[in-house]
Formats: sequence, structure tokens, C-alpha cells
Amino acid sequence: MYRPLLVVGISLSSLCAWAQPHTEDCVASEVQPESIDLDQPRDQLARQSDLVIPEGALIGRIRVVRRPIFDVSDPEQDNFLYRTLNTLNVPTWESALRAQLVFDEGDVYQPDLLAESERTLRQREYLTAAWVGATHVCGSEVEVSVLVRDTWTLLPSVGASRAGGENTTNTGLSDPNFLGSGKSVGVSYSRDPDRTETSVYFDDPNVLGSHWQSGFSYDRRSDGRGRGVYLERPFYSEQADWRFGLSGVDDIREESRFVGAVDIAEYRRSREFASVDVGWRLAERSDRQLRLLAGYRYDALEFERLPDEPGLDVLPTDRTLSYPWIGFDYRENRFREMTNLTQLQRVEDVRDGFVWRTELGYSSTGLGATEDRAVLNMDFQDALLATETNFARYGISQSGTWRFDENRVENLLGTLSVEYFHGGSVRWNSWYSNLSFTAAHNLTVDQQLLIGGDNGLRGYPSEYQQGNRRALWTLERRYFPDWHPFKLFRLGGVLFTDVGRAWFSDGRNNGPDEGVLKDVGFGLRLASSRIEVQRMLHLDFAFPLDGDDSIDDMQVLLRGRTRF
Repeated sequence: MYRPLLVVGISLSSLCAWAQPHTEDCVASEVQPESIDLDQPRDQLARQSDLVIPEGALIGRIRVVRRPIFDVSDPEQDNFLYRTLNTLNVPTWESALRAQLVFDEGDVYQPDLLAESERTLRQREYLTAAWVGATHVCGSEVEVSVLVRDTWTLLPSVGASRAGGENTTNTGLSDPNFLGSGKSVGVSYSRDPDRTETSVYFDDPNVLGSHWQSGFSYDRRSDGRGRGVYLERPFYSEQADWRFGLSGVDDIREESRFVGAVDIAEYRRSREFASVDVGWRLAERSDRQLRLLAGYRYDALEFERLPDEPGLDVLPTDRTLSYPWIGFDYRENRFREMTNLTQLQRVEDVRDGFVWRTELGYSSTGLGATEDRAVLNMDFQDALLATETNFARYGISQSGTWRFDENRVENLLGTLSVEYFHGGSVRWNSWYSNLSFTAAHNLTVDQQLLIGGDNGLRGYPSEYQQGNRRALWTLERRYFPDWHPFKLFRLGGVLFTDVGRAWFSDGRNNGPDEGVLKDVGFGLRLASSRIEVQRMLHLDFAFPLDGDDSIDDMQVLLRGRTRF
């Protein structure tokens, strides 16, 4: 009878002790959540250098501080509209926020886990900013504070975009933080040059408050349908010991073949895909970590002629890959916080190290494949330079199969890219450059390597050139003014030039203009600091310097993107 009362008494005493942190045994940091301005990226990088935390200290309390969308204590935000939006918005559940953390009360205090939790929270669509830090030390226990600010997530969307001379329209309703739960739901209708599509989806990043994730989607199209489902327990933390994934896709649509930006023929493609995989963290030394991966994939593609398509000279051959695979993931877990890299006035987390992932599989007719193949996929990314004002990285990727029945590779694709950022972290302007080269070998009929207005050359129509080689260089002068009208929007600007070409190594015709293509232009970037902060509106005006007479003198591109 007395034991429950004793437990309640101890719990209440502990809560009272944390509620009054300024006791003789407690030390408060000078950096507290209340002093951090989440509209200033520099404030979010503040750290508690004044606290001395004993070795082996435990996390005694996690304090979650949630800020509304608008701070009505600021006279600039204290108006009827902003107060109404705060009232209508359902704050993110504290349980949904705690589920993102990779530490818990009672764990040994590790600064790296706090930093990783902060990175995870910053990736969530329903938060505009996040900060995690130690705020009090009481003996051998630490209080950790988690500061976040919600974004307005219930969005009816009516939009249009234009790229490469083609228009896309969409309407819908989505909420990536349904009733504050952190779960994402949506329905949409879109129309583009290829099809009309009605879609519904659901995504749960923390099933029942765990680190499991699940979701499904259904697409009804004018030319087919799409269905997908997944269940996954990812490596949610760099310290997670294992992962498991299960997914499936059923997709039917009509595809096009292009020659010189012209859709010459169409065919129907049906795809059935299923995958199961597991992974284990094997070893760790310093900041390097090795993971073992394994799984099984089934990927069946069937192709069908459409009536009245005389331009389709060759129909792609049906193919099925069914294979177990094994691989590894080797990475350096070093990160740097930067601003004005790919976002407007937001803290961004970049990896200051490498990630190397390789998969090797064997697809056998005994497992239902159409022929015996070896499957090899590889991806390597590494940071060359990471300072306060400079960041450079490069990547190498390769995918394809080896057909044993014909002793040749098929759909072999390799890409080398280099990316460089200079200046944006400390100044209101920066330079950005990207150079990439892609080589393909023995592409099947349903695979094309294209270049045009929707994939890099902004001054030209979509799919303007094709080939088995592609090179593209982009140079941009970016502007990030610290202007925050109505505490609602961020505005950026860009001057750019693109130079690129796609071509066949055997000299075949690659499009209306077979040479190197160049364009120059300027654009605006508009991002909200309160609504759908993960997306940015791009408005670009591009002027082609080459090409044939069919190209307009100016291309206007209006798009939504996640990067600057």
C-alpha cells in the first residue's frame, strides 16, 4: 500500500527539482531556448560552451519547447491573420517530436546523439527549425532541451510549372503533419504532357511512436495506374545496430521515345517490383562505420505496343530480374552546419566525409528471371573541402547488369559529378558550380540518355538531345539578401549559365543541333519561412545561345524545387 505512494512521492520530488533548476547543485547554461531566434540561422548554431558536464553523466530530463508558427510577442507578427493561423494550427505532438530523438531519459549523455537528433528534426517537413542542447547540469544529471517551431502544413495546392517548353498543372490537398501527429497524408490531381493523374498517399515516419516507418500510395492515371506500399525500420541513427525493409510496387503507364525533343512513338510499360532487405552495423573505428547489407529483389518489366503507333520501330524486350544480393555501406560520420548552401537562410547539415555503398547480386532463371545476369550497383560520395565559406564534394555512381547468355553488359550507366559552393555561409552572395559527365553502354530501347530544359539546359526544350554520353556544366552567382517581408518569405536571386551536350560515341545523330549547347539567364527564388518550408519556387528566364530555328528566343521555367 505504501510502495506506490513512495514511488509517486519520489517522482514528484524529482519533477520539483527540475522545475527549480537554480539550486546549489544545478548550473544553468547561458544559452537557453528562450534566447534563440529561430529566424536567424546563426542563433540556431549557438552551443553551450559554459557548461562542465561530468564524464558518464546521465540525461535526467528532456524538455521539449514548442513554438507556434508566428511569434505574436513580436509586434511585426502580432496581427489578426497570424493569430488566427496559430489558433487553427494543431501543434506537433510532443510524443511525435520525442519519437525523432535518438536518445532518451536515463541514457548516458553523448553530444553526438544530440547533434544527430537535431539533424533529424531539421529534415521534417512540419518543422521550420530545430535546436537541441544541454541547458542544465544538476550533479551527475543533465537536462537536455529540444526547441522546435511548427510550420503551417495543411495546404490546398493550385499550381502550374513550365520547363523545357512544357506545362504541368496540379491541384490537391496535403498535410505532412496530420492533426499534429507527424504523419503525412495527401490527395492530388495533376496534368502534364504525358498524362493526367489522381493520387492519394499516406506516410507514417514513426509507427506507434517507434522508429518503424510505413506508407502506401495509389495513383490513377489516364494511361494506367500505380500502387506502392512499404514497411521499414531504417538505420534511423548512426548508432542503430540493424535495419529491415519491405516494399512493393505495381505500375502501369505509357512511355515515350524522343528524337530531337519530338515524341516519335509511345508504348505501354508494366512493372511489378518487390524487395526485402536487412542490414547490420558491423564495426566502427573513430568516425568510420561499416554496415553489412543483404536482400532479395524481384523486378519484372513488360512492354506492349499501342495502336496507331507506326513510329515505334522496335519494341523493348520484356525482362525480369530476380536476385538475392549482398553489399556493404562504409561511411565517415562527420557533419558540418552551414547556411545559404541549397536553402534560403536555413541551417543545413552537410556530410564532411565519404559514403560508399556497393551491391552485388545474381539474377537466375531458376528464380524466375528471363536470363542469368550479374547485377552490380555502386555509389560513392565524398567531401573534398568543408570550411565556413567553402564546400566541395564529388560523387561516382554506376549501375548495370552483365548478361551471361550474350557475354555483354546491359544498361550500364556511370556518372561522375563535382559540386562546389563558395561564400554563402558568411556573405549574402555566393558562387555555385556543378560539372557532371555520364556514360552509358548497351541501353535497352526503353532507356534513353537525354538533355534539355527539364534536366540542366534551361534554355532549351525538354529532351532536346539524346545519346550515350552526356556532359553538363553549370555556373551560378547566387544572392541571399537577409530580407524577411512580413516574417513570412525569403527571397533570393541568381545569374546563371549552362553548357552541355548529349551525343553518341559512334557519331549517330543526337538531335536538331549536334553541337555543344549554351544558355545564359537569370532567376528568382521564393521560399516561405512559415509554410511548406522544404520547397522553393523557381522562376527562371533562360536565353539559348545555340540550337535550331525552332527554339524560342527565351525559355520561361516556373517550378517547385527543394534546392536553390
